[in-house]
Amino acid sequence: MTYEYTPIALPYITAAVVCTVLLSTIWQRRDRRGAKGFLLDIAGVIILSVTVSLQLFATAESTKLFWWNWRFVAGSFMGIGYLLMAIEYTNNEEYITYRNGAVLAVVPVLIQFAAWTNYRHEWVYTASIDPATGLLVPTFEPLYWIYAVTMLAYLGLAVYLLIRLLRSLPGFEKQAGVLIATILFVTVGLLVWWLGYVPVDTLALTSTVKVVGFYVAVDRLQLLDIVPVARTKVIDNMQDAVLVVNAANRIVDANPSAKRLADTEISIGDSLAAAFPSAPFAECTDTADARTEWAFETDGETRHFAIQLSPLTDSRGNQTGQLIVLRDITQLKNRERELTVLNRIVRHDIRNEMNVIIGRGDLLADYVDPDGEEHLELMLESSDHVVDLTQVIGDLVETLTTDGDLDLEPVHLLPVVSNQLEKARTSYPDASFRLDDEPPADVTVRANEMLSSVFTNLLNNAVLHNDADDPRVVLSITDRDETVAIRVADNGPGVPEEQRDEIFGRGQKGLESEGTGIGLYLVDTLVEGYGGDVWVETAEEGGAAFVVELPKVEARRERPAPLGD
Repeated sequence: MTYEYTPIALPYITAAVVCTVLLSTIWQRRDRRGAKGFLLDIAGVIILSVTVSLQLFATAESTKLFWWNWRFVAGSFMGIGYLLMAIEYTNNEEYITYRNGAVLAVVPVLIQFAAWTNYRHEWVYTASIDPATGLLVPTFEPLYWIYAVTMLAYLGLAVYLLIRLLRSLPGFEKQAGVLIATILFVTVGLLVWWLGYVPVDTLALTSTVKVVGFYVAVDRLQLLDIVPVARTKVIDNMQDAVLVVNAANRIVDANPSAKRLADTEISIGDSLAAAFPSAPFAECTDTADARTEWAFETDGETRHFAIQLSPLTDSRGNQTGQLIVLRDITQLKNRERELTVLNRIVRHDIRNEMNVIIGRGDLLADYVDPDGEEHLELMLESSDHVVDLTQVIGDLVETLTTDGDLDLEPVHLLPVVSNQLEKARTSYPDASFRLDDEPPADVTVRANEMLSSVFTNLLNNAVLHNDADDPRVVLSITDRDETVAIRVADNGPGVPEEQRDEIFGRGQKGLESEGTGIGLYLVDTLVEGYGGDVWVETAEEGGAAFVVELPKVEARRERPAPLGD
């Protein structure tokens, strides 16, 4: 084999180098959907570019024919690779089977055999050397056209899948457009060569342009990172209804959940108001993200939805439509109504009955002999505890029905703590309560009117579970840089370390915790809603010390707003 340099080969050498570099880039994303097929395509372009270069360098006709035959190997890689990429990219990978692969390989395998034995029968091509240019000039025979039509059919099927994607998913216009435009460019280059307008095979050069376009799409358009399968697997399987509308409030996309909600069958281009006549979609005119709740009739019943509205904009920032997500919260609303009824029963009916018992018990005090005084006192204490418990349960129900969205405002801490401390002294005259050191007077936290319940429950807990002869409770307030810590310490039995999380009802146990009851669960729920934290330590006197840490208002200005703020 003898070779001679010719500048005609330079574009093909460049194409081989460029494609090899880009192959390594795509290889790093080989785990992404659609990448493996395109890697096979790029490998074919590299083989074609190298063999065309060697064929141009060769001086003997037999050597040129040897390298020219490699074109059928490269072309098969390119055609099958591009089709596999399109099948996987458009989420049709169920068609990638061994049987279908064998069918796709029939013609390429047969043409390989025919090409390498062509010197015997010339059923694929005949060739001669142009004495003026030294270029190989092929004349295509029937088997070549069978092979060419088969490869074009593979490319046509790939383009069909991509066009179908382009029409069904407006969000993928650029990605699908790059894939379609580049393969059409390659096809035009083949036609130009077949018709004899250029003397050398252009497939390697046009395919390199295709590979470069693909790389730009990967790098700029996230071609392999954002693929249609994400939409199909996630959006289509969401229980939430998802709608995409244009600037005229006409539907351009809807997932199955949204179609099930509509009063009529949804078609692309339908008016949003026509599909959901009882929903207040006419109010969707805001250009910013928004959350709200709506109740409207669907399937003959009124249902409640949490609505997320997100504007869609073009590259210039102009609003082109909206993304609307509807989450059915009907069951949640029904549960809230049930809790509201429970709250009324607990706070009014039970408390009223208990107040009657307490009042009657006080009247009995003058008629009970000394042997029965202890029993009456225990009965009255239990009755008082039931009344306190109704307050705690009512507060908890009120917290739960806010769905975690507390309406917070600045609250001065010291007056709240001082008031609850005085109430505790009145409720438990046999215990001693002390506010340690000089508390800061100007500390403000973000909370609501239920902040008092936090300290009521902690002070009550410090006495009710205290087995000391003289229960003592020390409350202290520490002003830190961004937070304030309120510590409620007692001289009781303390809390073992292994129970310090369970005592708040945290984890899977929730309200069934083996801790001290729902009072501490309420404390934990409220403090979390205020953006703070609560934990248990060992007090100086050996008992339990409950520490509540809350962000100060001044600090919250530079930190994310708390839930509900």
